[in-house]
Amino acid sequence: MKLLVVDDEHLERQAIRLILERAEEPIKVVGEARNGRQAVQLAEELRPDIILLDIKMPGMDGLTAAREIRKILPASAIIFLTAYNEFDYVQEALRIGVVDFLLKPIRSQELVDVLKNTRVQLLREREEQSEHKKLQEQLAEALPWLRLNLGLGLIWGLWEERAAVEQQARLVRLEVLPRVAFGVYMENRLEGSPASLARFELLRYQLQRLVEDALTRHPWGLCLPISDRMLIGLWGNQGPDQEHRLRQLAGEIIEAAADQLSLGVTVGLSRFCEDISQLPHAAWEAQTAAHLGMFYLGPERVVHVDELEHKSGQDEVVYAAKERELVEVLRSGDAEKAKKTFREFLVSVFDGRDTDLHLIKARLMAVLVAFSRSMGSYGEQKEEIVHVYNKFARRLSLCLSIEELEEWMAELALSGNNPAAGQAGAMVNSAVKKALSYIQENYQREISLTDLSRIIFLSPDYFSRAFKEQVGCTFSEYVLRLRIEKAKKLLAETDLPVGEVGRQVGYPDPNYFSRVFSRAMGMPPSRFRQITARCSQQV
Repeated sequence: MKLLVVDDEHLERQAIRLILERAEEPIKVVGEARNGRQAVQLAEELRPDIILLDIKMPGMDGLTAAREIRKILPASAIIFLTAYNEFDYVQEALRIGVVDFLLKPIRSQELVDVLKNTRVQLLREREEQSEHKKLQEQLAEALPWLRLNLGLGLIWGLWEERAAVEQQARLVRLEVLPRVAFGVYMENRLEGSPASLARFELLRYQLQRLVEDALTRHPWGLCLPISDRMLIGLWGNQGPDQEHRLRQLAGEIIEAAADQLSLGVTVGLSRFCEDISQLPHAAWEAQTAAHLGMFYLGPERVVHVDELEHKSGQDEVVYAAKERELVEVLRSGDAEKAKKTFREFLVSVFDGRDTDLHLIKARLMAVLVAFSRSMGSYGEQKEEIVHVYNKFARRLSLCLSIEELEEWMAELALSGNNPAAGQAGAMVNSAVKKALSYIQENYQREISLTDLSRIIFLSPDYFSRAFKEQVGCTFSEYVLRLRIEKAKKLLAETDLPVGEVGRQVGYPDPNYFSRVFSRAMGMPPSRFRQITARCSQQV
């Protein structure tokens, strides 16, 4: 480290230099100054790590020089040299940020010890700063995923403690938790060809960036892509005129999409929430308003969920009757009747099966909301019931055909008698079974808990707990056991080299595979193969 020595006495400066040379510490004297003004000048030129600074010097004294140097080198360490052990100096030095004092005449060992401790402290601080900088860079890189994870957790109700949600929000620079949802629904631009699909995907990405940019001008928001033509925005504001500002935001999105992308979008608005526990309902309302707004009014409109009944005309009368019929069938718990009523619903509301699937799903989302409200409260099970209906909403958005929608209707009907008693567990069971199947098919490659949670649409923490409860071991333990069993089979039944066996079960590094296998089986893979072969010969 570089050291600047500041003392008006030449002999003192030479003595300090000689002591350090004899001590052989990794600290080099890079400059000497005889007064405060020269010290400030050399500090700016040489950028020393440590400054030994005499307090009493002619002209600019040490205290004044220390203040000036601190402006230039805020991270440097300043050590005062003084023959004056006075409290006033100590007070002022602490305000400046001096790290230590050395009283004259300086003792050699004391000087070496102080400089050594200062050097160690500087190294530790720099290491901490480097780690902090690295962490901030990693956080910035992960920020889009963290914001998406938080947003999905809010609209699907996948959170347990409000304090944890607030901590996540601070981490992703969300100053205020959302209080309202809005849906941005794109007009259909798909023509069926691969080139058309590529253009559509790019357009959807550009629309998401556009919405995110609009949210930066109206802070405290998140943007979530939840289907191929729908984005959900979450927004919160502590100021006045919330409704007006939300409509202003929606208008900016519509105008920007038309001007910059030549794209028509409809923005649906939900009611404002009193608490984040109501955000799943708000997301449903926003999607429904956006879907039906596009259906009845076309693109470039802002539609509030409360306005739908006034805007939909005679068709809405037909729909309202069919919605009530569907809800009653769902409440009865008759799955087959639910399928039949759904098919009648398609004919009466959509004139058959050729209507845009997204519009049908928008209608069914409204049916799900009505059904969940009609089921009322189940006392202590209320939160679990809300979680179950959130799962149904998510599954609805993933349906890709009329047949899948029919099955969705049947399962929803089966949940009608007591959704908390069996449906929540059944849905988790289904997710775990899907995860086990995926692991069986992909154990040869890297599988992370985060990647898997995306596939089954559960948060990593929630899935981890459910997996351990269902399977009896953690996700990583299960993958390890499966890979070891596959490796044992290959070692016993084939002549593949040990390294190739490791590669085929997901361990491309032969040395790492050997260590993992040895820990699991108590012997290296080559020894296991020898023993297995010997046993086979004896049999």
